[in-house]
Amino acid sequence: MKPRRPGPALTKAELRAQAEKAMAGATKPIVKLPTKLVRQCGRCGELTSVMVEPGQAPPAFECKTCDKPARGD
Repeated sequence: MKPRRPGPALTKAELRAQAEKAMAGATKPIVKLPTKLVRQCGRCGELTSVMVEPGQAPPAFECKTCDKPARGD
C-alpha cells in the first residue's frame, strides 16, 4: 500500500459547505421502524416479545404461559 498524502487542510466553512451538500444529496428519508421488546416473566421465566410502533407506549406485560385461561377437561 502506498502511504496516503494528506491534502490541504479545509477551513470550517468549507467543511460545513461539504456537509450541507452531502445532506442535500441524501434522497432517502429517515424512517423510524418498530421496536421489538423482549421481556421475561418473573414467575415462570418464559420470554415474551412484542412489537411497539415508534411513539407508542409499551403495552402491559402478559405472560403467554402463566396468563393462559385454564383448559376445561
